[in-house]
Amino acid sequence: MAELTGGELVARVLRQAGVGHIFTLCGGHILPIYDGCLTEGIRVIDMRHEQAAAHAGDAYARLTRGIGVAVVTAGPGVTDAVTGVANAASARSPLLLIGGAAPQALRGRGALQDVEQVALLRAITKGAWSVAETRRIPEVLTTAIRTALSGRPGPVFVEIPVDLLLQTIEDRLAPIPAGYVHRPAGLADAADVARLAALVARAERPVVLAGSGVYWDDAAKSLAAFAHAAGAPVFMNGAGRGALPVGHPCAFSHARGWALARADFVLVLGTPLDFRLGYGQPPAVPEEARVCLIDCDPAELGRNRALELGLVGHIGRVLDQVVAAMPAGLAARGEAWRLRVGETERAAQEALTTQAATDQAPISHYRWAAEIAAVVTPDTIVVGDGGDVVGCAAKFVPLTAPGQWLDPGPFGCLGVGPSFAIAAKLLHPDRRLLLIAGDGAFGLNGMELETAGRFGLGLTCVIGNDGGWGQIRNPQLSVWGEARAVATSLPPRRYDLMVEALGGRGALVTEPKALRPALERALSSEEVWCINVLLDPAAYRRPGQVSMAI
Repeated sequence: MAELTGGELVARVLRQAGVGHIFTLCGGHILPIYDGCLTEGIRVIDMRHEQAAAHAGDAYARLTRGIGVAVVTAGPGVTDAVTGVANAASARSPLLLIGGAAPQALRGRGALQDVEQVALLRAITKGAWSVAETRRIPEVLTTAIRTALSGRPGPVFVEIPVDLLLQTIEDRLAPIPAGYVHRPAGLADAADVARLAALVARAERPVVLAGSGVYWDDAAKSLAAFAHAAGAPVFMNGAGRGALPVGHPCAFSHARGWALARADFVLVLGTPLDFRLGYGQPPAVPEEARVCLIDCDPAELGRNRALELGLVGHIGRVLDQVVAAMPAGLAARGEAWRLRVGETERAAQEALTTQAATDQAPISHYRWAAEIAAVVTPDTIVVGDGGDVVGCAAKFVPLTAPGQWLDPGPFGCLGVGPSFAIAAKLLHPDRRLLLIAGDGAFGLNGMELETAGRFGLGLTCVIGNDGGWGQIRNPQLSVWGEARAVATSLPPRRYDLMVEALGGRGALVTEPKALRPALERALSSEEVWCINVLLDPAAYRRPGQVSMAI
């Protein structure tokens, strides 16, 4: 029998759960956890801000489809992490946030950094707990992990007072549960499967929307089999990007609005009918279109739009059921519709290519995006962190596999980029890492490039520096005019020199022909690079559009 501290118990639970890294910013309330992690061989990655630590834990969860862990100190440590937790909730990411807390005997007496944390986190997590006894640390943590991973994944919070982390206890008195996570791959009802297969067979203009649920259910192969059998155009969003590789005959992106507006049947896979899809309402989706949705979360069925059919289950297994029930020959029958969608796709692609074919300086967003796309290889992980600059880049960057593209998700949270890049490089040290950032987004957590350098994580950050919060400033200029445009502009600062001061390498790019060589040099190195690209602020204006998702 061995005696363990509460901090060692925490680490043992995490190690058993398969956690290899925790993300943190130091505080006295959580030091015993660090000591336990050293004993258990868990790498402690100390960030420069607790929000960044939460974002990194979120990305770790996404890339592993398992639990990601951020450990923060009490009070401001927990409150700093709230934004990262909220972003994980919107993205269905199983982040475990462990927060320190004041000693139990001093709670409510004005102890340092004492605040009601559980109530604060409960609204944006699947569950929030406070540990009452050292022996219950394994029980509470495993309950939290099971909750985060089961059903629709999401973040959880566990608060552990520092006196419980310091207290020692015999290991036999605090056993660590085993086999506590069960994630059954649920099948759909046979009658519903038959009905869905019949709807697919009758559709003349089908469209498939593949979202993050396809990624979380690891259903890319099943999606490909369904697309092949049905011959339906597939559009991907969120973490679903890359589920079908670029060049797949059923994979489209630029024609989504056109195809949706003309569809007579829409199959939605693991993505909510939210602002990105016009809430499933006309004119984005026709009133007469038959809409079906497959998701692990029954709460999504019928939200914002009445469905022809809603199925709850594992997306991959349900698609396999549907393929088995579908009649043969559908792909050939749908060829005319695919050709029409393909014509629209090619026209949109040609328009983008034309816009990118400019040698203007300052550089246009389109040329910038095209040069980035040219250096993205199948082994490159791409992280997007920004508004217009990332929106433009996403139109060009080729994706060949699930998990190759990471972005904040539907919460629209800027500042995730450096943290996502750090987590991705830790998990995939042999792959190239390209962080695409706006100058505004970079300012939120740009200090984390020092963290990347400190841990020897070579990555390349390319900043689209258009001198402002473009996604907000451009519609502001359109609606209110230059004279009343406030709080949305930024000076074109030398972020490359900032990264050099933090121990990395930097390059300023002002001419389009210099961009690709700079990117190739950076991506071929093992250092942290910042390629600071001066863009024309007026080159990507979208009059009348305001990012409020109304």
